Amino acid sequence: MEIKNFYFKGIKISCCDIESSVQYTIDFINGNTGAGYICVTDTGNLVNAFKRNPALKKAINNSLLSLPDGRPLSVFAQLKGIKGIGRVAGPDFMKEVFRRSGGTELKHFFLGDTEEILQRICVKAKSEYAINICGTYSPEFNQVKDISNEIIMDKIKTADADFIWVALGGGKQEVWMMNNFKKLNKGILTGVGAAFRFYLGDIKRAPVFFQRIGMEWFFRLIQQPGKMTVRYFKTLPYFVFYSAGEIFKSKSKLIKN
Repeated sequence: MEIKNFYFKGIKISCCDIESSVQYTIDFINGNTGAGYICVTDTGNLVNAFKRNPALKKAINNSLLSLPDGRPLSVFAQLKGIKGIGRVAGPDFMKEVFRRSGGTELKHFFLGDTEEILQRICVKAKSEYAINICGTYSPEFNQVKDISNEIIMDKIKTADADFIWVALGGGKQEVWMMNNFKKLNKGILTGVGAAFRFYLGDIKRAPVFFQRIGMEWFFRLIQQPGKMTVRYFKTLPYFVFYSAGEIFKSKSKLIKN
């Protein structure tokens, strides 16, 4: 299955929706074509990659897929006449992969967050989707480097994992996946950030109405004002400004992976 991409300020965004992105992922795993990684790219990561973080830009642009996370990105794509794109939020993508792989021999590995969160997600995902969980690992805070990387990759290889769900924090996990995925012989790493906690209900998803009108960010701001105010202040105004300029440029070209 082929998925094309367009570029926003030089940052890759894949032209996909939930169905096509999950199908691509399943096909990649079943094709035994080695290892790769997927980035879930929201407006925050996009702005940070363009404005502040060259390593993040490189990580996103070298991924198998850069999923369009956030209604603003899909609206921008539609205004540019780009077809086949819909919002692919990390929690939704993860749950759909769970659903599609439940009851099969495909194996899941969970990396990041706390040991308590990992144990809870294993219990819930096994109960709801009957997925095959082959391992978990919660690295010590701020210790995902050097010798820790070797331990992590050895655990994933020993577990023979197909899907590796990585929750090491947005911006950090993408660069980590880029630097380490070649150590694996198989599997797809996906950086899902807070998706574990969304799935468990520790962080509430916005009502569907808020999601459809592109205001899920506001719902999360209400829940976590201290954390999210700074994050949104540093990114959302820039995205609006950049979008206004990009809208009036010539039609974006679609590029194969």
